[in-house]
Amino acid sequence: MHFCGMRIAFASTFPPYRGGIAQFNQKLTEALREEGHEVHCSNWKRQYPRLIFPGQSQLTQGSHLDSGPIALLDSIDPRTWKHTAEHLLAWGPDALLVPFWHAALTPALGSLIARMKRKRPGLLVIGLMHNATSHDAKIWDVWLTKRFLKNVDITWTLSEQVADRVHDLMPSRSSKVFFHPLYDQYPELQTMQDARTALHLPSQDEADVVLFFGLIRAYKGLKTLIGAKELLGSSDKTVHLLIAGESYDDWKPYQALIDAGGSPEQVHVHTRFILDAELPTFFGACNAVCLPYLTASQSGVSAIALHYGIPVIASDVGGLSEYLKTPGTGIVCPPNDPEALAKGIQNVLESLPVSSEAFDAARTQYSWNNLAKAMTQELNAKAGS
Repeated sequence: MHFCGMRIAFASTFPPYRGGIAQFNQKLTEALREEGHEVHCSNWKRQYPRLIFPGQSQLTQGSHLDSGPIALLDSIDPRTWKHTAEHLLAWGPDALLVPFWHAALTPALGSLIARMKRKRPGLLVIGLMHNATSHDAKIWDVWLTKRFLKNVDITWTLSEQVADRVHDLMPSRSSKVFFHPLYDQYPELQTMQDARTALHLPSQDEADVVLFFGLIRAYKGLKTLIGAKELLGSSDKTVHLLIAGESYDDWKPYQALIDAGGSPEQVHVHTRFILDAELPTFFGACNAVCLPYLTASQSGVSAIALHYGIPVIASDVGGLSEYLKTPGTGIVCPPNDPEALAKGIQNVLESLPVSSEAFDAARTQYSWNNLAKAMTQELNAKAGS
């Protein structure tokens, strides 16, 4: 049977909301449309209540919700759960795609799914699991995640680790494992000289720079990286840390570690949300990107680094190592081990055989086009079953 494309309702977060999930959803929507699917997106009217959101703003600077897909769903207003279901049902979808990344959103999403399935029998509901439990999981998260899993018909994941965790929570459920594509929508890198001048960093002849990028939270292991910085051995160049991202934690303990080290002047801190337009500067300034995470599912930061052709040093947790299988794109280290991380950093900076061919291969393998084609094959199989 020839597959002509599905009508997919996509209920999630999209720009102008900030963060990797919104960026991921926008890119996935574009890729699925290119594959011939009709995709109707529904955004959050209110995503996180202030009580559980530690950041400065959930939206990109100067933006308004009406600049993105229609925003109907409010995580704490049940009236909007019904209204959103009615809106999506009126469009007539064949499938409902619902990403999962935070258990606090389960009541709203679960109600939306249940209403749509009651009104439209045969609707295929896909749970796209970015993780199986929230990174800042509370004791009730497991119960909420199980509730979400019971509501969806099939689950897709972006790493083997998340698929295994889904199976642990629901042994009867086998997930289809895809991958996190590389982000290719950002401007070209600045030259290293221009980027370092803009950020007041030493020249490439004087120092190597290791970048920690993204929201700062305890599970991301920044304290391990700060500790590793002090263990780096002598070489022809000094090694500077560039820390860039809004801190969701109290910054004072991190700063105390930096100040207590032997070279605080070699740690450059930008604790604010970094705009997309600034990425070519921050990534252009560095020789390597470090993900010293204590726990993880997968990482949008590595998806940016690999697209830009920058080697990655990552903890061997979750699905991080799955993206460094191509030789020459980076290495993995044991988590929460400053000494091992320091050795890994030195290995990448001094001896890793980095080649443009390795990054070209990663860009081809982990493309949005390949992801959309693989998802289409799964949808085609479901439509024919």
